[in-house]
Amino acid sequence: MIDYRKLGYISEKQHTFCEFEGKMVAEHVITRNGFNDNYSILYQKRAPTHEVNAEIYKSENPFFPSYNKLSNNELKRRHFKTPNYSKEGNLLEARATLLVNNTCSVGILNQTKNDHFFFANADADELYFVTEGNGILQTVMGEIDYASGDYLFIPKAIPYRFLPSAKSNMFIVEGKNNFGIPKEFRLAQGQFKLDAPYNHRDFHAPSRLMELKCNENYPIIIKKDNVLTKHEYTDFPYKVVGWDGWYWPFSFSIHSYQPKTSSVHLPPTVHTAFSGDNFYIMNFVPRVLDYHPKAIPCPWPHSNIDCDEAIFYISGDFTSRKGISNYSISFHPSGIPHGPHPERYEQSIGAKRTEELAIMVDTFEPLFVTEAAAMLEDKKYHYTWDSHEHL
Repeated sequence: MIDYRKLGYISEKQHTFCEFEGKMVAEHVITRNGFNDNYSILYQKRAPTHEVNAEIYKSENPFFPSYNKLSNNELKRRHFKTPNYSKEGNLLEARATLLVNNTCSVGILNQTKNDHFFFANADADELYFVTEGNGILQTVMGEIDYASGDYLFIPKAIPYRFLPSAKSNMFIVEGKNNFGIPKEFRLAQGQFKLDAPYNHRDFHAPSRLMELKCNENYPIIIKKDNVLTKHEYTDFPYKVVGWDGWYWPFSFSIHSYQPKTSSVHLPPTVHTAFSGDNFYIMNFVPRVLDYHPKAIPCPWPHSNIDCDEAIFYISGDFTSRKGISNYSISFHPSGIPHGPHPERYEQSIGAKRTEELAIMVDTFEPLFVTEAAAMLEDKKYHYTWDSHEHL
């Protein structure tokens, strides 16, 4: 996680008797990698173990949490017109997994309704990017107000739900291990380096605890091995009065990201924002372009032989692409060369600045296309590098 945070009431010393409003509270330790990694301690009015029912939850959504990979995963460049995805509703009704491998997945969500449950992903940490919309991310560790342009990071197994004030379209990355701030951006003590593309002040933990009414009792639906289990209680199990530690959900605005520039074009790794085991996430944000007198700001055609690339286009005229609309996803697998459309390469000469906004996910394990993504595919995209092709 980012650093140490605290919210609400906690004991003077951990693992000792703690009383709140005249009653003893339960200490709930949430920790990773056994007991050898980041942890937080929640102080709750009772231990969260008083279940009265646990059963498989049958989702009617064929695209999440289950998915079907394409039986014929052709080696070609692809474009998914994700704005055409029309399914709306709550988190479990309107989410779709589009690209997947053993370490991460890429998906989308059109959240239009409040969740009437809390959801916990016991398979992976989750990073949502809000392309449009606003509302409240309500977690058992407190509430975060979100708006367009925000990343929302939810650590593995932390229950949460969305309360949108307006339709919230989101891009989602799941990461199974070591998902968060890249080690290369940290000092040995954990503080961000001075040349990191952000600082501690840019990351916002929950600002207030949840205030549930006494009679409010929501089930918690947990995803484990892509199977949903619904857990029900006699009363809501996470009546948290305070917590502290290094393990907490956060928001981060993409507009707070500090881009790096050069005299000539640099590889996209200079735009890294987050990482996990075998994948990186990069931010392409408005910035000054390469300033050598003969610079070609557009990326060079390249064969990144050991890496798959998926780009989510948010806004602006992307320097290297034509025919891509906002909120679409391009997917360029390893094994074949890719790069800018030919005319874009030449047209970029002399450009001083770009206003593009996009997110790229590079993976070091092959990504597989799901049937949900195939339904949104632009079949002509692979052939648009022919300079005679007109879109």
